[in-house]
Amino acid sequence: MKKYITIFLFSFQLFSQEKSKINLASETIVINSDNGLEIESFVYESRVVSKSKNTEEYSIRIPFDSFNEISDIKGSTFVVETQKRTDLNSSSVQTYDTKIENIYKSDSQFKYFVLPKVEDNSIIEFSYKSKIKQPRLLSFFQFQHSIKTEASKFQIKCAPSIEIGYKVFGNYQDKIVFTKTKKDGFDVYTWEAKDIPEFKKEENMPSLLYFMPHVIYYIKSYTYEGNKKELLGTPERLYEWYFSLLKDINKTDQTVLKNKTLDIIKDKKTDFEKAKAIYQWVQQNMHYVAFEDGMEGFIPRDAGAVYQKLYGDCKDMANILNQMLRYANLDSNITWIGTRGKPYTYAEVPTPLVDNHMITNVVIDGKSYFLDATDKFCPFTFPSPFIQGKEALIGGKTENDFKLEIVPQVESDKNKVAIFMKLNIENNHILGDVSATVSGLKKSELLNNLSAYNQKGNEIWKNTVTAYNQKIQLEIKELQKNDYEELPSKVNFKLKLEDGVKDVNGKLLLKPVLVFPLKESLIDVENRKLSIENSFTYVYEIQYEYELPSNYKVEFLPESVKTENDLGSFAIQYKVQKNTINVTQRVEHKKLLLETKDFVLWNSFIKAVIKQYNQSIILSK
Repeated sequence: MKKYITIFLFSFQLFSQEKSKINLASETIVINSDNGLEIESFVYESRVVSKSKNTEEYSIRIPFDSFNEISDIKGSTFVVETQKRTDLNSSSVQTYDTKIENIYKSDSQFKYFVLPKVEDNSIIEFSYKSKIKQPRLLSFFQFQHSIKTEASKFQIKCAPSIEIGYKVFGNYQDKIVFTKTKKDGFDVYTWEAKDIPEFKKEENMPSLLYFMPHVIYYIKSYTYEGNKKELLGTPERLYEWYFSLLKDINKTDQTVLKNKTLDIIKDKKTDFEKAKAIYQWVQQNMHYVAFEDGMEGFIPRDAGAVYQKLYGDCKDMANILNQMLRYANLDSNITWIGTRGKPYTYAEVPTPLVDNHMITNVVIDGKSYFLDATDKFCPFTFPSPFIQGKEALIGGKTENDFKLEIVPQVESDKNKVAIFMKLNIENNHILGDVSATVSGLKKSELLNNLSAYNQKGNEIWKNTVTAYNQKIQLEIKELQKNDYEELPSKVNFKLKLEDGVKDVNGKLLLKPVLVFPLKESLIDVENRKLSIENSFTYVYEIQYEYELPSNYKVEFLPESVKTENDLGSFAIQYKVQKNTINVTQRVEHKKLLLETKDFVLWNSFIKAVIKQYNQSIILSK
């Protein structure tokens, strides 16, 4: 009742609000250890809904799965103008399965309800209780939302014998006030924040976890019946739990899988060749199907069973790849990792929240490789794009045998698009032959796109050139995908660019650069607030060979230019050799994450690049 009174006090002041906002978002976690660990969460939220047509603001989804249980859902709508309150009818609360793209089987569900009789400038509130069944799978509390948050409060109440760990991430940490007190025999941890603005998404931003202020919390240890039980708090404790989940896998007869492995490597002489053959076999023959049903979200299936079915999720593919590598007597181990959407290290977040992916690590001739067979076309020895630069937890053969390593970033010159154009000028049109090769993670991206959008294959191939100049017309002459070979994908085209040359008083003006990587990459520094993420760094190398038209000579040739900084490089060279003009263009994007502090330097670099894209060659008789 006290909460309702608080709402009434605010109601008349809020009537003139133009934007919706959260008055108060709060959650209290209560942890008892009298009868083993018992964990309950109590959630309450109050919002002002400015426009009733914005139904998403009062349509509430409460996610849950087999590790927690939702109960005591309550809600109401208070219409300020009429001073009337309408309570949520319990029959209005429905339960639905969560449909997640690429997830075949999941225990994720959500409670859904729409608050009743909402009018403009209504105040809605709702609350519920959650019982958390797995003490290692606590979540986080966020202080920022898609609408402004006037106040938020997160609290943990627990017995002094329960040791809590926590860490705050994201922006606006100066607005978050932490206190620890004692009340009624409990240790009380409290985080409170006021006046947090709405979160605004931006194109190509990293995961919002990098920006949204939130606190991750976990139980380090607790005492039950006089015995102290360690849960989390260090990478060592986390790995102990992970290792315990794997102790019963691969206990069935693996003879068929082992024989298959030996057959795959029978002609391979080096460890490198053996590992490559096994990795590519898994890529080509295993089909990725995700499972997130209870502990299936953490425990791989038996490698022999996965082999029989030829499908599985990341854990299954990591497990079968690891087993096969071990059958080849290679130093291989299952590896846990958080993708680049997780901005945490194992020291900062020694809980399962740090991870969302499983891969395989193999050491060959003293060098460590991170293999992710879920990316069907990722080249051998390359990490998949979304784990570059992340910390990985590499398992071992005992509960204490693990190590942490940083996954390397793939060098930009390994992810290359190389284009060669042999061109001539006819009636002010540019005509000729084009060959393009695509390698590294650029090749993987191309082949994955071709696989996903098979009916648009020709457009995807053409896009290797036309992505940066839609005026170019291409006719495909020859394709070579080279899926699992250590060769680039290759395509040959016939090219036509209408009116690519201008005739000005008998002189021809030729802009020789036809492909413009990074041209549209200027950043609006006045409005852009968040960093920009790239899947990988890359290089474009483009060579143009123009045949001089009959009776024409070069009157003006631009100067060759080179510019470089920590973010990118650009070079262009012009040469005239007999009857041809040779132009060589190289563009490099060096950084996975462009931070806001990089924006001014980046724009300066891009402006220099664009200036060169606008250079012209003058031909005269």
